This record gives sequence, structure tokens and C-alpha cells, in this order.
Amino acid sequence: MSFTILGQHNCVYFGPTNEPNAVRWWAERGQIHYEDSRTNKYEALSVRTFLERLSAISDMIGNGKKKENQDFMYADEIERHVRFLEDGLQLAKIAKEQGMPQDPRVRKQKASEITRPVLIPAALTKQIFGH
Repeated sequence: MSFTILGQHNCVYFGPTNEPNAVRWWAERGQIHYEDSRTNKYEALSVRTFLERLSAISDMIGNGKKKENQDFMYADEIERHVRFLEDGLQLAKIAKEQGMPQDPRVRKQKASEITRPVLIPAALTKQIFGH
């Protein structure tokens, strides 16, 4: 079973059947990231690559045109995979809204966010530092 908390943290948990929460997927900075808690593997995928993987899963569970892939999974496994496909499409949508990292406009905006000075009001400075 995939466990979705898209509304709260934009994360989807989908791992192997015996450890369904072992792999955490999320959208960040226009890419899809995943982390496998069993091996501590981390990787970031482009939205296109992630969608290709989702398409392969869809074909695998019998939604494609190939007849040889149909009827080899139990219904609960198919349901689990379909839920991940739906959640994965939401992650891809979120990542697309964030903008692709290769887009010059997105890179310029990210750079300005990083280099933008932080202004702290004098009253707050007095509270923090006592000056």
C-alpha cells in the first residue's frame, strides 16, 4: 500500500510489498526525488524520466497494449500500483509547477532568492541581541 500525505508534505511512500514505506518520493525544485531507507540511496529524476517510469508501471499492470503483462498480479497489488500512479502524477504536476531547473528564468529566480539580503527590523534585533 502506498501511503500518501500529498496535502501535508507532498510525499508519497511506495516501496516493495514487504516494506511499502521504505521508499519516499517527493517533488522539489522541479524534480522528483526519492530516498530508499533500506539502502540510504538518494536520487533526483527529471519529471520526464519519472513519467516514463510511471508509464512503464502502467504497462506492467496491464494498462498498456501488451497482452503478455496482463493478469499476473493480485488485485491488491494492482490497486497499490494504481494508487502510486495517481500519486506520482500529482508529484509530477507539483514539480512542473515549481519549474524545471534547466529553465534560465527559474535559475535566475532561485539565484535572486539565495542572494536576496535578509532584513531584520531594529526592534527585533534588540529583542534577539539585547542591543
